[in-house]
Amino acid sequence: MAEPGPEDAVLGVEAVGICGTDLHIFDGSYATRLPLVQGHEVSGLVERLPASYDGPLAVGDRVAVEPVTSCGTCVACRRGRRNTCCAMDAVGVHRPGGLQQRLVVPVRNLHPAHDLPPDVTALCETLSIGLRAVTRPAVTAADSVVVLGAGPVGLAAVIAARDVGAEVMVADLHPARLALARDLGAAHGVQGVDDLQERVEEWTAGDGASVVVEATGAARVAEQAFEVVAMAGRISMVGVSEQRMSLPVKAIQAKELDVLGSRATLDFPGAVALAARHRDDVRRLVSHRFPLAEARAAVELALHHPQGVVKALIEVC
Repeated sequence: MAEPGPEDAVLGVEAVGICGTDLHIFDGSYATRLPLVQGHEVSGLVERLPASYDGPLAVGDRVAVEPVTSCGTCVACRRGRRNTCCAMDAVGVHRPGGLQQRLVVPVRNLHPAHDLPPDVTALCETLSIGLRAVTRPAVTAADSVVVLGAGPVGLAAVIAARDVGAEVMVADLHPARLALARDLGAAHGVQGVDDLQERVEEWTAGDGASVVVEATGAARVAEQAFEVVAMAGRISMVGVSEQRMSLPVKAIQAKELDVLGSRATLDFPGAVALAARHRDDVRRLVSHRFPLAEARAAVELALHHPQGVVKALIEVC
């Protein structure tokens, strides 16, 4: 455990979710400073607070950890978009993370989880990314939303979109993921994207989806977003990859689309509140559980069998 600074709290770690970023750090495709204790989806119990702290938390409280810290002074932070901070620093990515029994973290990054259980609390970070992908295009109950990809973030977006009353269709290659999406409230599931445009037009009486959330990062799938979105529609791009899309300029101009990037979260307390309203649905995302001693096996399973693992959870204590 690192030595806590004057603004740091110390947590007893309870549970840690394994994320795609963890897999990329593990296989070397995400460059960061090594060695590193990974784990940025964290539930913990407060063991120590800064001497000067006068906020709402107390020793013994369960908290969800918002992993990203921001500088507060760069151009993004000055515009209120600290989630895109030019000097972003993240627990478990750039500084020691939660795959250890005790974690030092800035106290400002801790959010009360109240009566949420540890597994749901750990997944608040995943939920926060899906929530951001839905709030970025300002989804409302009037929207028809197509979510491309039923991985953890896509499924979190389903929960967030259904929370505001939107109707949701999900496209994914794997029937089990589509079945889970329907369990979470998606009205329709489409296997693959080959006939997606036809299915969306049928669902929307020819209008197209008012919002598309792209949660795969796969170029071919992302290109489909521009085909199935309605005139004057919105596209939220949350999937991550280095792939390049190929689109005619007209794909954006003719429909006068709003194409919005979505990164991390800007409303972590909102994600905790969303988890509290849908705790049983959030818990459904956990497909595998491992003790801390088997963390490497958990990461390797998720890395090599991505379609069989929705969310692996490390139970630390």
